[in-house]
Amino acid sequence: MSQTEAALHTILPEPARSADDVYAAIKHALAGGQYGAGQYLREEQLARSLGVSRTPVREALRRLDAEGWVETRANYGVRVKAWTLQDAREIFEARLLIEPYLAGRAALAISAADIARLKTLADAMLAITQRPSTHETCEAWFTANGEFHAIITAAANNARLDRSLKSMKETPLIKWTFDTYSDADRERSARQHVEIVLALEQRNTAWAEAVTRCHILAAEKAVLDRYDREHSASA
Repeated sequence: MSQTEAALHTILPEPARSADDVYAAIKHALAGGQYGAGQYLREEQLARSLGVSRTPVREALRRLDAEGWVETRANYGVRVKAWTLQDAREIFEARLLIEPYLAGRAALAISAADIARLKTLADAMLAITQRPSTHETCEAWFTANGEFHAIITAAANNARLDRSLKSMKETPLIKWTFDTYSDADRERSARQHVEIVLALEQRNTAWAEAVTRCHILAAEKAVLDRYDREHSASA
């Protein structure tokens, strides 16, 4: 069995049973960075690994193509989309339009239980910054950060904007952002999380929007700086 086929067999612990299962399984693998940019996804291999026919796999790949996760090349097949600098800029631009607004709305409606959970997550991320950066600490940070922001956007009570934002945040680019952070970046980000909680606790819409906007702008700068460094070095 080739290395690629072995990786494909780890998508789901049990065979998928519906077209939606197949779509979700492949998307989850893409979001987790299981496939490299430009890697071709073969219908037959995916179908075998998921225990289904090629029909739901083909439909899933069409959906993922429409969403921008993969791209179809005539006479070649479907490959994982390589994220570009323009993609990064567009995602951060969209986040800057949506996420601060939702944070402001959340400040008016978020529950005491959600605020308590946010405090726990913010404290956990701050504690992570005091430990050496490893794969495990990065994964812990990524998981805590995802839950933190999901609580806030859900509390805004705008399901359509929440879904749009989640779709953007499922991209590999977001995981790449956290891998990009230096120790100083993580500490700054952790302290911004603490401030976001304070703004929400005070029911201060303007403050919640402002600190969320700064939070996203700092993440964008870290990504663009890394892109510049890597492409300058290879030029």
